[in-house]
Parts: sequence; structure tokens; C-alpha cells
Amino acid sequence: MFLKADNTVILAAAGSRKTESIVEAALAVTSGRVLITTFTSENQRQIVNRIEQKVGALPPHISVCGWFSLLIQQCSKPYQRALTTEPLVISGLNFKGKRNRHTPKSSIHYFLDANGAMYRDGVSDFVVQLNKATRGAVVRRLERVYTHIFIDEVQDLVGYDLDVLDLLISSSIRLVMVGDPRQHTFSTNIGPRNKKYQGIGLADWFQNRSAICTIEQRNYSYRSNQAICDFADAIYPDFQRTASIDVPLTGHDGVFQVEAGSVSAYVAKHGPVTALRYDKDAWTADLRAMNIGVAKGSTFDRVLIFPTVPMLKYIEDGEHAALKSPEKLYVAVTRARFSAAFVVPKFLPPAQLSLFSGSGNSPRLIRS
Repeated sequence: MFLKADNTVILAAAGSRKTESIVEAALAVTSGRVLITTFTSENQRQIVNRIEQKVGALPPHISVCGWFSLLIQQCSKPYQRALTTEPLVISGLNFKGKRNRHTPKSSIHYFLDANGAMYRDGVSDFVVQLNKATRGAVVRRLERVYTHIFIDEVQDLVGYDLDVLDLLISSSIRLVMVGDPRQHTFSTNIGPRNKKYQGIGLADWFQNRSAICTIEQRNYSYRSNQAICDFADAIYPDFQRTASIDVPLTGHDGVFQVEAGSVSAYVAKHGPVTALRYDKDAWTADLRAMNIGVAKGSTFDRVLIFPTVPMLKYIEDGEHAALKSPEKLYVAVTRARFSAAFVVPKFLPPAQLSLFSGSGNSPRLIRS
């Protein structure tokens, strides 16, 4: 369970049951109202499903909503008139639209498009400005509504979202934030603010607030075997090592490479496998596949990864500089319980600790 503190940050490895901990902690609250918020719709769905599996239905004291829903519905709309005299009403979210770069921040149109929808990159900025203009009324309202707020996948929050986190940290709300900076595959916005704290830099942002936030590290995985954990740890060597817990051996365990011409044979022998790709344009040998980012939060017994050229380069020479999206590689391999196999044009000689299979202190490479 969570440590007893007004603000708790849990930075946890893949497979450490981060979301499960949030669900259990929320259900354990017996006094007050609880909000669970996260960025992606898929993660919201998973949270609701887990709660329903445990207790049958979403309890009346628990609400689950997206991060933007929180910022727009609970923070922006109640006080929107504090920043404009124009007869505009916030109608929703403009997630893909691009504002006119010449629009000054003093104009409400810096934040809202012609239809009253808030530009994605301006939502959290608007909330911060609104709270200042109302002398803290935005946060005081949240304090009246919620006693506990749980934020899952906190590594997705960037830019002015971190300023909103500062407001929540300073509030009377019991705040718990859970995430893994190594799994920063999504961003709430693309604004330049707090750029150095995106991805793995978020750990530094929290460390700077260690006097007011209890920071807990969870360096273990209930999902992946030790060989997979070792491969994932090698992608981020500056992070603490991850220990696998209670993952059984099956006879085909660890990380492998499969030549492109042998994919069908591999699937026939070791399937079912889940195929993972960088994006929809990737070749996947006619297998049904899902994007790596969408797979975040999921667990599969075996995955077949169709890597990018930089990922292949990393597999071949072990040089971290080759990786353009290390977070995608980390997420892809840590979806697997028993085995993760990379589809390669031809069999590559492993470099350093690039490929593992088996268990124990002497991993060995197996050609598939």
C-alpha cells in the first residue's frame, strides 16, 4: 500500500502493479470522495474495468476521468469568466488544432479556438492563470469536491501540467502520483515549458520536491522474467535494477531474435504471440499488430516486436546513442511475461548485454 503522507510519488518499474495499487488504494478510502485521473482513454478504461472486476460496479465515492476532463470540466469552466469579458463559453477540447502563433497570451483566443474549444497546449496554462486570477478559487473548489486524487501514468504530464501538479501538491487534497519516467510514450501537450523534465527528467522534478512529497521507488516486476527485466534495465543503465518476482519458467524464456523469413515458423512453434510495432506503417509479416504506445499497461505471455532501424542498431551494437525512442523499446519488451522476440532482417551478433534468454546470472543467446 501507499506510504502515509499528504503527497506520495511512486516511481515504479514496468510490471510493478502501479495501476493495481491505485485501484486498491481508492477502494480502501472509506471517508471522502476520490478522483482517479490519467491521460489516455485506454488507461481510464483499464482502471474502470479493474474496479468493476473487484467490486462489481464503480462505487459512488469514486470518479474516473481523463486529465483534460479534470482541467476543463472541474477547473476551467466554473471560473472561465475571470479571464475574459467576451461572451465565449468553453465547449470542449481542440486536441489537434494549431493556434495562430501571433495571438498574444493576453487574448482569450490564445487558449480557445473560434468554436470555444480549448487548444490542447493551452489547457493547463489556462488553469494556472485562472487560479491566479481568482486568488486560488480553482484549487479551493477541488478541495471541497475531493479528499483524494490519484494520478496514474504521471509521466505523461508535461509543460504547464507540472505547474498544475504544484498547485495540487500545495493543496489539502491527499495526492498520489504513480508512473514510470521510462514509459514516457505519450505527452499531454507539446509546449516548451518544463521541457527538461519530460521523460526520465521527471524523476528530477519530483526529487526537487522531496521535502513535500514522499518518493517511493518500486524496482521489481510481477510481469516479466529476470532476463526480460535485465534487457529493459540495460536500456536505462542509470536507473536501479529491476528484480523479477514469481514469474515461472516455461522452456522458452527471455529475449530472442527471429529472422524475418522465420516469423511464421516461430509463431507456429511458440504462439500465440502479440505482435507489436512502432506505428501502423511498419511491416508486420501480415500479422495483426498493435502500436507499442497503445500496448502500454498491457501484459502478454509472448510478444513479437517489429523494431525500427535505430532499435536494430541498438540490438546489434548496444550503443544507446542509436536509440531515438528508448521509451518505446522499453515499453515493448516489458509487455512480455515469458519471451520477447525481435524480428530482424538477418541474425545479428549480440553486443554487450543486448540480448538475453534463460535465467540466473549467466544469460545465453539462443538463435530462433
